[in-house]
Amino acid sequence: MRKLKITEMNRLSVEEFKEAEKLPLVVVLDEVRSLHNIGAVFRTSDAFLVNCIYLCGITATPPHPEMHKTALGAEYTVDWKYCKQTQEAVNELHAEGYTVLAIEQCEGSTMLDHLVLDPNKKYAIVMGNEVKGVQQEVVDMCDGCIEIPQYGTKHSLNVSVTTGIVLWEFANKMMKR
Repeated sequence: MRKLKITEMNRLSVEEFKEAEKLPLVVVLDEVRSLHNIGAVFRTSDAFLVNCIYLCGITATPPHPEMHKTALGAEYTVDWKYCKQTQEAVNELHAEGYTVLAIEQCEGSTMLDHLVLDPNKKYAIVMGNEVKGVQQEVVDMCDGCIEIPQYGTKHSLNVSVTTGIVLWEFANKMMKR
């Protein structure tokens, strides 16, 4: 087995990415503080053709050299929007017809491996702060909650890791439409 060279991977150019059909999926970052986590979310969102990222509250916006270390340019390919409050983003997404789902451990959460997506719907996922998670006021506004099953001693995963897992699951299901 031979590793592929970058030139053999047939990746989209920035221009091709901007023109490509995106998943009907938006990522909302609710008060995410780490520039490295934000950058990693941009990079993963680029990989899975996410439509847009909403950066809310204390979540930093591009351009930023620390964010670029993990985004590696994806902060220039993936569309983004800033909202002062996450509630504003959720209201806007609802008005645009999105089903908004918090990624959080809640009473009645749907386990990610049991998630069923409607092929006729657009979705937004809300990712929470590294310490506090998704704000309760935001959870209350969402159409549901998704939880990643965990089997070890820890009760949570890093927000960028969680985003990667959830985006993979959504992309895997949505691209089969």
